[in-house]
Amino acid sequence: MIRLFLFSLLISLASLRAQAQSERAEVKISFSVTRFDPLDRPAPEFVTRNGSEESAIEVPMTYIAGPYTATLREGQYLDFFAPGGEVPALSTTIPTEWQKDLLLVFVPNEKSYEILKIHAPMLTIPGGSHYIVNASPHDIAISYSKQKPLLILSKKSALLQDSSSSHAATIPVVIRQKDGDTWKLVSTENWPHDPRFRTFLFLYQSSRDQHMAFHGITQRVD
Repeated sequence: MIRLFLFSLLISLASLRAQAQSERAEVKISFSVTRFDPLDRPAPEFVTRNGSEESAIEVPMTYIAGPYTATLREGQYLDFFAPGGEVPALSTTIPTEWQKDLLLVFVPNEKSYEILKIHAPMLTIPGGSHYIVNASPHDIAISYSKQKPLLILSKKSALLQDSSSSHAATIPVVIRQKDGDTWKLVSTENWPHDPRFRTFLFLYQSSRDQHMAFHGITQRVD
């Protein structure tokens, strides 16, 4: 009798474990894609899997594509396959709270790509705002509108917004770059400000002249 009870208990535990694994494997994610590439190489092509279905994705550089839907492997890994491939060419871990409103930015490295994850709900990054990624090897400081300069460390990001400028067509911006112990002026300009759009802006060092360069992608929010 005891053996029968223990056997039934083990069967129940195994069933619950299998059910939990199945539910974990069926976690789905919604995401969009774009890329940043100073060398403007051909757009990479990948395949993602949504259950038994596959989606072909060509990662653009001048706009944001998506949203796409995919199933997370083991409930946490988003896999990108080369067309016809069986082993993931790229994988990235997706936090539970980032399974919606996610922007994936593909950044080239020596062999393939790295994936920069940006959680981008409209309430967090609203229209009229600028999400800055400092992809340069230097720390930068940006004076946005009448605000105090905002420090953005190398390889870090920050959000710039000014609700008091909701009706302004442009916003004055001053960018400085840290060179040793000295801050050098990079640029003084006016950025367009339109509440119907939000901008993802990458600052990087040009390989041609070593000066600061910009790559911006706008996304309509209404």
